[in-house]
Amino acid sequence: MNDNRSMPTPPQIKAWYFDVSRGSARDCMRGVLDDDAAVGAEVLVVDGEMIFGADHIASAAFHARKAIREGRNSSDSLTMETLLYASGERQLGRAIDKLSVNEDTTRIVVALLSEGELDQKEQWHRLPARDSSADIERYVGYGLAREELDTVRPERRADLVLERVAAVDLLKR
Repeated sequence: MNDNRSMPTPPQIKAWYFDVSRGSARDCMRGVLDDDAAVGAEVLVVDGEMIFGADHIASAAFHARKAIREGRNSSDSLTMETLLYASGERQLGRAIDKLSVNEDTTRIVVALLSEGELDQKEQWHRLPARDSSADIERYVGYGLAREELDTVRPERRADLVLERVAAVDLLKR
């Protein structure tokens, strides 16, 4: 049977990135999270090397909201559930290890997941829909196999990340 209903498109996500010096990322993250707490917004702050554009975050947030709505969530917060989906992992611990800001982080991604405003800083840049500058090593670091990456044109590699985000639903079962 041909179903003409389409899946709803992921919500627009406000997302930014900014570069930091090695060793300062955690302090920068704390500053963002303090601002977020002051305005009551839900904000995701992650290592920018593991994010491949605003579409990546929007897809993860879409799947996280859907899992929460359907009672299939692994976490009690939208932020952590979005982190899980963005990581492409089944286990929250692995997701945290993969995407968390750490001492080696040199690029941070900040995404506003809820209604409200977040005070965008001068050094923040709007995260593009797709990161066309990502090299193959970043994709391998995310967890995609070279053989898998070789099956698509370089400009389509981010599609494999989106597939991994969507596959978390299957992995969680």
